[in-house]
Amino acid sequence: MKRRDSMGIAGMIADANKILWQNGLTLVQSGAVHYLNNDAWLDHVNVLAETNAVIDAMMDSTNSMGNAVELYFVETLEGGDAAGLCWPEGIVIAAIGDGQTLAHEVMHDCGLEDIYTIENHGGSDPNPVSGPVSEERIPADWGGGYYPPGLQQADFNSGRLLMYGRGDPETTVAINIPRGSVYGVGVGSPAQTNLVLGPVSVGRDSMEAGEPVH
Repeated sequence: MKRRDSMGIAGMIADANKILWQNGLTLVQSGAVHYLNNDAWLDHVNVLAETNAVIDAMMDSTNSMGNAVELYFVETLEGGDAAGLCWPEGIVIAAIGDGQTLAHEVMHDCGLEDIYTIENHGGSDPNPVSGPVSEERIPADWGGGYYPPGLQQADFNSGRLLMYGRGDPETTVAINIPRGSVYGVGVGSPAQTNLVLGPVSVGRDSMEAGEPVH
C-alpha cells in the first residue's frame, strides 16, 4: 500500500477547504499523522455489510480527539468502488479519494444527504430523474446562478452538486453546495433507508447546528 504522507494529507485538506468555504467551514489539521502497522486497515472489502464491523470497532478504539473529526486512510472501501465513508467515529478515505471526497464526507457529517439520479444505484432505472431544471425543483437557488435553457435535472445533479452520490473522485467537478434542497433521488426522511424521488437535503439550510463533530 502506498501510504499518504503528511504533505499529501495537507494538500487534500487544502483542496477540501476550497469547496467548504461555501459554508464558511475550514478544516485544520490538529496533531501529527499516525501510521498503524495493522494489515486489517489496508483493505476493507464490503465494509458497509452488516456482518463486517471490523472497521467500526477499530475506529471506536482509536478515536482520541473528542469532538474533532478524525480522518482514517485505507486502501479500498467496498472492494474499491467507494472513495469515502462517513462513520460515527470518523471519516474514512480510500486511496482513490481526494479533496472533493473529503469535502463530500464532511458535509455528510454536517447532516447533508447523497443525491442520485436513479432509484437503485445502478442496473435498471425504474424511477429516473427526468426533465429540465425548474424553480419548483430548486426553489431556494432559482435565480442564484445561470442555468442554460433545457439543462436537465439529472445533469444538474451529477455535474454540479457536491452531494451527488456517484461521482468519480478523480474527474468530478461537482462541488456546489446549494442553499436549499434539490429535486432528485435520495433518502425521504431520517427514518427511511429506501430512496425516493423528491426534494433531497443537499443544501446549507439542512446543516445541523454545531456540526461536524464526533
